[in-house]
Order: sequence, then C-alpha cells, then structure tokens
Amino acid sequence: MTSSRIRWVLPALMLTVALTATGTADAADGQAAPARTSLTGAADKTADSSSTAPATTLQSAAFAAEDSCYRLPAAARATVPDAVTACVSVDSGTGTATRTKTGAPAPAAAALAADDPAGDGLGTEFEPDADDPEPPAPSCVLTSPGNWSWSRTGGLCLNGAEVTYTLFDANGKTIGTGLIQVNSTLATSYKSLDLNETITAKLVRVTGDVKSLVVKMQVGCGAGCTTVTKQPWYGAPEMTPGAERTGKTKYSGDAFAANTTRSSFRTSYKMYVTMPGAVPVDPSASWSSPATGEIRCDKEQPRLRGCVIPTDDIPVLSYSKAHEKYGIVVPIYEEIMQRRGTDILHAVNQTKANANRASTCTPFTNLYPGETGKDSCDEFPPASTAEGGQDGNLCAELTPQVVNGLWSAPATWPTRPASGNETCLRLHITQRANSSAGGVLGSLRKYQRLVDGDPFRIEFTA
Repeated sequence: MTSSRIRWVLPALMLTVALTATGTADAADGQAAPARTSLTGAADKTADSSSTAPATTLQSAAFAAEDSCYRLPAAARATVPDAVTACVSVDSGTGTATRTKTGAPAPAAAALAADDPAGDGLGTEFEPDADDPEPPAPSCVLTSPGNWSWSRTGGLCLNGAEVTYTLFDANGKTIGTGLIQVNSTLATSYKSLDLNETITAKLVRVTGDVKSLVVKMQVGCGAGCTTVTKQPWYGAPEMTPGAERTGKTKYSGDAFAANTTRSSFRTSYKMYVTMPGAVPVDPSASWSSPATGEIRCDKEQPRLRGCVIPTDDIPVLSYSKAHEKYGIVVPIYEEIMQRRGTDILHAVNQTKANANRASTCTPFTNLYPGETGKDSCDEFPPASTAEGGQDGNLCAELTPQVVNGLWSAPATWPTRPASGNETCLRLHITQRANSSAGGVLGSLRKYQRLVDGDPFRIEFTA
C-alpha cells in the first residue's frame, strides 16, 4: 500500500442540459489517472453524514398537443346563432424549459440490518433494515408554466398548459373565446406499482359570445400499464369564469409482458371542450407525457415492486468515514475506487450478486471462529454490482484496525502481502460493520429502484 497521506474525494457530477420535447402528441420526443491515497489516517468517528441520494434535480420538457376544429351542432347554436365553427388550440403558456434543484431531504443511511442473518452484508444490499427511515413522499413541483417537469422519484407535473376555445361565424370572424388552464401532478412510489394523479382544469376567462363551457377529460397509458381510473371527474356541469374542476386518476404499472420484469410507458390525455348543449364526439385536444420522461415500473427487488422516472442524474451512494459502525472501511473503499479510475458502479440482480459473493468470499478463513460476529468477509466492489465478483485470490485481503487513534489496514496473511495495485478487496470486519455498510447500498437500491444494469455513483465523505 502507498504511504502517501493525500486525501482525494471524487467531484460531484451534475448534468445541467435542458430537455425539450416538441411535435404532436404522437411524436417521440480522456479519463484522468486515478489519484492515490493513504490507508492510514485519523480514526474520527463522531458524526454520521451518510446519505443515500443527492438533491433531486427536476428535468423539463415543453408541452405539446394536438388541436382540432369542428362545426357546431344545432343544439350548441341555439343560444349563439351566429356561431358556425369552434376550434380548440393548446399553448404551452409563458414558461421555458428549466432544470432546478428541489430542497427535499435525502433519506438517511441504513442502520444495522435485522434481516441479515448471515452477517455478510449481502442481504442488506438488497433489503435494508425494516426500520430504515422512509424518504420524503414524492412531491411533484409545479414550475415553469407550460412545461412538464419530473425527477427520478419526485413524480411528473404539467404546469399551466393553456387550452383556448374559439367560436367563429360564417365569415371566419372570432365571436368569442374561452381560456382553460390545465395542471396535473402524478406521483410514483418506490414500493407500489400504483400511480396516482391529480388533474385540475380552470376556466380562467371568456370573451364575446362564449359565456360558459363544458370540460371533460379522459386519460390512458401505454403498453406495460393499466388505466385504473380513466376520468378525473364525471358529469359535465357548465363552467363559468373562475370555476375549477379537480379530480384524480390512477394507473398501475402491473402489465408486464411475458418473461419480463419491468415496463416503461407514457401517460396520455384527451380533453373534450364544448358549448353547453353540445355532445362531444371527438376529443378537442390530446397530448401525452414527454418521451424523455417515461415511467419505469419493475418487480425486480426481492419484496417490493415500484416505479421511478429514470433521468440522466445518476443516483449517489455516499459513505461516511465518520460512521460509527462501518466508517473504518470507507478509506479502503475509496482507495480501491481511485485505483479503478471511475466513481461509477452498476447494479445487478440477486442471482448475480450471490454468484459474485461466492467468487470473492469462498473460501474464507474466519479469524475468530469461536466468537460470533467478530469476523466476516466484506467484499468490495460490492457483490450486488457488476464490478463485484472478482476472484478473491486476486483481491487485497486486509484487516482494518484502529491503534492509538490511527486506523490502518495491514495484509491479513504474511504469505499474501498486498501489492498496492489490487482493484478489489476481501476485508475482515465485524458482522455489525458489514451489515451496516451493505445497508447503505440497500437503501439506495430500495428508494431509487435500482434494477439490473442501472448505474450509480459512489462518493466518500469525511
């Protein structure tokens, strides 16, 4: 191992490219050398700054919809005899696409897991402790009028889309208008395939011969999804200026194709706007959620099924050197990641994880066979990642320890000295530390719905 005392923390990677969707409702929308760090340092275990998620980044896309025109039926012309044609146009309002930070707190790191009977940390990489603190409830933030906005776990919003109803006479002259503003918020859940949405339509103003309007809506979703509640409200009372209709719709991401464990889909919307007395035949306007904001549902975790909206923000696994349970191993993790020259790992499923752990930790000689919980094999990169599973004979086998306030990680066996070039670890640590370190990754997998192949970034804090 190197004797340098350089401390190196990988910089945070934040993507700031704005996303924009255009078109109709049917349109698809030199690596630096790794720095080296010492395996000896101060053993400060006073605070816990671990977290399992970064600040949420909202992504946005411009709203787009299909318009329509139709001749007014006789029933609708009874009170406006000069009216011949009605058109409904949709505008994205005055907003522009943006990306902003929300202030929702990140879920805390997992405590020692109660459901890791083997004490090897692998169980908690998939199932953190049942008492692991819940993350904040999804809170879709309505920003940027006229745009969609979403985040991986925060839901999908449409803010301030404007639907204009226009009456024309036989000469094509405008004789009246009505402006309807539409908002919607859809919440996903890491532990449910149900997706609940609230939709609001407000008649903001009318002009000329338009005195009131009737507004109906219907929703749907693509393959892989079932529409449970199709209409946010039923009946069609007249709306006068200032009137608002609010209701809830529901979808379920449970329509998995045969031999698959996940599905991705978009939601779709149809609005029917008419004068009182008219019977809607075709939708006046229709739109879909953005192609760049597809919802993904899966059943790949051992117990929980749930949904997220994948974005170009990679979830972050944060390990604290000050953590009272697992902090002693963090500098060694950091050293290995620096040797690998990347801060990115990729999740795998439990079957692959079991094979990876066996490859790295079998056989393993317990240093304290007569003392329960005092020794266990902690493999790194973790078994539940694609980067794990290296041959244990090629990994550095170390025993981290604290002596006189300083931590070090000497080689476990004199016959197997560490070269300082290994890119994987077999650590001899307590079951308590092993389970706790695994539980932090388990929390990330759970709350961010990491599935086989998903990347995540690993960072190390003081």
